[in-house]
Amino acid sequence: MNFFEYQDRAKRNTGLLVGLFALAVGLLIGITTLLAAALVAYSRGQAFSLVNIDQLLGWDTVAMIALTIAAVISLGSLYKLRQLAAGGRAVAESLGGRKINIAPHGEAEQRALNVVEEMAIASGTPVPDVYLIEDDAINAFAAGYKPTDAVIGLTRGCIEKLSRDELQGVVAHEFSHIFNGDMRLNIRIVGLLNGILIIGLLGYWLLRGSHFSSSRDNRGRAALFGIGAGLMVIGYTGTFFGNLIKSAVSRQREFLADASAVQFTRNNAGIAGALKKIGGYTAGSQLTSGNAAEFSHMYFASGLKRSFANLFSTHPPLAERITRLDPQWNGHYPSTANEPAGISVTSQQDAQVMGFAAAVNRESASCQQVIDAVDNSIGNPSEQQVNYGRQLLQSVPATLQQAAHDPFAARALVYYLLLHKGENERRAQRELLQQIAHPAVVREMHKLEPQLQSLPASARLPLLDLCVPALKALVPQQYQVFKRNLIKLLRSDGKVELWEWALYRVLMHALEGTPDRQRLSPKKGAERDAARFMLAAVAHAGHAEYLPAKRAYESGLKALQLDITPLPTATDITLQRLDKAIAIAGTIRPLRKPALLKAIAATMSHDGVIEAEEIELLRAIADSLDCPMPPVIPPSEMTVSSHSRNSAIA
Repeated sequence: MNFFEYQDRAKRNTGLLVGLFALAVGLLIGITTLLAAALVAYSRGQAFSLVNIDQLLGWDTVAMIALTIAAVISLGSLYKLRQLAAGGRAVAESLGGRKINIAPHGEAEQRALNVVEEMAIASGTPVPDVYLIEDDAINAFAAGYKPTDAVIGLTRGCIEKLSRDELQGVVAHEFSHIFNGDMRLNIRIVGLLNGILIIGLLGYWLLRGSHFSSSRDNRGRAALFGIGAGLMVIGYTGTFFGNLIKSAVSRQREFLADASAVQFTRNNAGIAGALKKIGGYTAGSQLTSGNAAEFSHMYFASGLKRSFANLFSTHPPLAERITRLDPQWNGHYPSTANEPAGISVTSQQDAQVMGFAAAVNRESASCQQVIDAVDNSIGNPSEQQVNYGRQLLQSVPATLQQAAHDPFAARALVYYLLLHKGENERRAQRELLQQIAHPAVVREMHKLEPQLQSLPASARLPLLDLCVPALKALVPQQYQVFKRNLIKLLRSDGKVELWEWALYRVLMHALEGTPDRQRLSPKKGAERDAARFMLAAVAHAGHAEYLPAKRAYESGLKALQLDITPLPTATDITLQRLDKAIAIAGTIRPLRKPALLKAIAATMSHDGVIEAEEIELLRAIADSLDCPMPPVIPPSEMTVSSHSRNSAIA
């Protein structure tokens, strides 16, 4: 099963989950109706029977009970989901997390941030915000609605007690939750459970009210007590079954995430070692935060004490997970987690990457190689791509990496990356920035220019990804000025270079995520029109003359099995129309997206090869369609990587 199938299944699983909870709500309505009928029979001094419920209550009353229960649960769920509207950040902050992307403290936090950044670059996703939870337990989580608002949370015990390989295994496990569509499902579970729990809380408040009510109305007090007790039973019964559903869904997703982590890193010892250390560690994986139970199904390992008969356990037993990863395990849990992991020691894998060439060559790739990447690598980075991602990160000078983590300097980096290649256009853009940008930002751009000029083409997107967490930290007024300046910069020369637009779109997708709904067209055939326009834009980007562009465009149409239509002129390719096309294309079903990406690859490769900039353009388009595409490794780098790994094995 590949990324697109997982995404499609995640959508269906969401529907199944909502159906299961709807069934639970229906049962609660039925139990509440029985309770109400029993109370009415008691108040009238009649015998209660299931047969005469309609006589005791009447269908209007039954309908009112159903509407009330449904409304209470819906409002409780919507309230919680509203609290979590910020996505992963809301979850991390509710657990007391501190964002470390901008200012990591100490070697352990810096190492953890490096591991997350390497995995993000290797997988083609925006670098997520990384939150540190000050807890001695060894645990982690991924939370959010989609990759653009995802966060990775790591506990203090996780970053200090685990080796680099073990930490990489844990981070890979959490990234698999991002790829497999688990995060949105997890947040919705929190909202639905909160709605059901509200009924129990209402019962608790009524019980307290009956306790403090006047003793002169004993019959009314007894009725209030009965309603409160009944609602508590109903609410907590619903929570009981809701937690069963949550636990059953979560346990299976953990096995999948473990397997995916091994597939990414090709190192089962890393994640297995982390699980073994949890088993032998005094603090284990149990979190001390007061809100830990609410998000128990999101953690790398169980964050709570084992419940009755493991009925509510959101994770499989540690021993079972370890045995699947390491069949030769002897059942012994090491106690070494009680000692620091030796943070400053460079792992063997680090040494291998340091041996790679620092610069990334501008090389081409075949169409088949790119199509294979679409089929097999999106949301599923290989070991080579993880290592290559680390190489790409190290090809970015340390000065630029440091600047990317600063909200002030990150704006200077983005401004430079969007400068036009032509000398005259670039001069005009520089003059424009002098007028509209903060003078200190412009000075910072000039200061960083020597390193930016020598930046490899393949490192442009990684550098942009590194800037995302810092840019998210801008206050709203700063962000709006920054965004307006970017748009003015793109429009300054009266035309749009597709590469400039691609960088801008990647950045906006990472910072804002949801497309402008006003751009979406409800008319029939809008998706086909959007695909045609994107193919036309790519064809013009790769060919200055009309006839070669026309042939490339028709090649893409054939790959997508669309009728041949006239190629729009280059002047028709505008920023607004490109944004609208990508927004419409982003709404198509996951299983239909590979065909569009392959058609774009066919358009690019009409002349026989896909150049490095075209590969990065395809990755930018894939990113905007929520399809994280890892970097395509040039053949020479694949040879270097394989040689280094074989040497280490020998």
